[in-house]
Amino acid sequence: MKRLLCSLLLLAVAGSAFAAPSVTGVSGTVSNGESITITGTDFGATGPTIQIFDDFEKGTAGNSLSTSAGSAQVNEWSEVASSDGWSTEYSTTYAHGGTQSAVSDWSGNYPTVGEPHLSFTRLFTDQTQIYYSWWVYCPSDKNWPGEGISNVNWKFHLVSGNPWPESDFTGVQMDAAGFGAFGNWYDNSPALYDSGYNTVNWNKGRWQRFEFYVVGHTSAGIVQVWELNSGTARRSIVSASGVATLHSGDSWDMVRLNAYARGDVNSQTYVDDVYIATGSAARARVEICNNATYTSATNCAIATPTSWGATSITATVRQGSFGASDTAYLFVIDSSGVASAGHEVTFGSGGETPVPRKLNNVTGVRVTLH
Repeated sequence: MKRLLCSLLLLAVAGSAFAAPSVTGVSGTVSNGESITITGTDFGATGPTIQIFDDFEKGTAGNSLSTSAGSAQVNEWSEVASSDGWSTEYSTTYAHGGTQSAVSDWSGNYPTVGEPHLSFTRLFTDQTQIYYSWWVYCPSDKNWPGEGISNVNWKFHLVSGNPWPESDFTGVQMDAAGFGAFGNWYDNSPALYDSGYNTVNWNKGRWQRFEFYVVGHTSAGIVQVWELNSGTARRSIVSASGVATLHSGDSWDMVRLNAYARGDVNSQTYVDDVYIATGSAARARVEICNNATYTSATNCAIATPTSWGATSITATVRQGSFGASDTAYLFVIDSSGVASAGHEVTFGSGGETPVPRKLNNVTGVRVTLH
């Protein structure tokens, strides 16, 4: 009997160690900028280190992105590059959520500067796990960068470190049909992982969300990329594990948007709702989506946690493009990438009674949050 009890106890402990997160309640008003408390089980002991969240609402339209302390909703950009007097600016022309986004005008200094540098960067120190998501947009009457000159060449995001460029990973938009390549920018020796070209459902005139998760290692690295838009439920573009993502002694110290683009006489691109997290908890997060099943969502807004415990999370709501009274579903995603069942909420009010939902089977490595 004693042996049986011990076996049952071990099974219970093992089961709890690998249980998916479960949300049992949400208190507070689910509205943009408001604080909510999420209760449940198996969230993980600690949460992500948020490097920045910027919805670009705090800037003045027409001004360059700010690097002043607190100029984003969480923290600020470390560097904003410019070319011949042009830089990425706050804009009210298009927005995914709220009234503003950030616009990079690749036509403003062409042909004076054939390869304009309009990047903006968040710097940090010695990281080997990074997760970031952001929304990007090209108007239907504009060119992808380079499309109207020769051919498209737009490295729309980059994670890098020291020594540059040996640990670079980038996303490259290659042509007007929206084909992307996610992998090592430079083929240094020994070569790092490169996914090659990957078809994405990325169209002009439609906001597109990308997510990028990388774990750095000389042989056990991970590269994961997802896309989501109004016509495409969240889907994996790249999923690689057991690959070389860092050279020996390297680490990452930046995420840069608009790492490079070819100048174009009729090209502007926009980004909104940029979220960057690092550390062993990088992938843990809170999201509010438009479907009770996480992998079926076509719209998600990522919240920004201010405290994180195994059974309770406090987070600031980021409403994204959801309406003031929309019904949606809140998810807690743990550090291994496993999502809870969706918990129904209504914007502008408190959390609803939890409804049992089918769990999402997201796979990944289990990491320790901090």
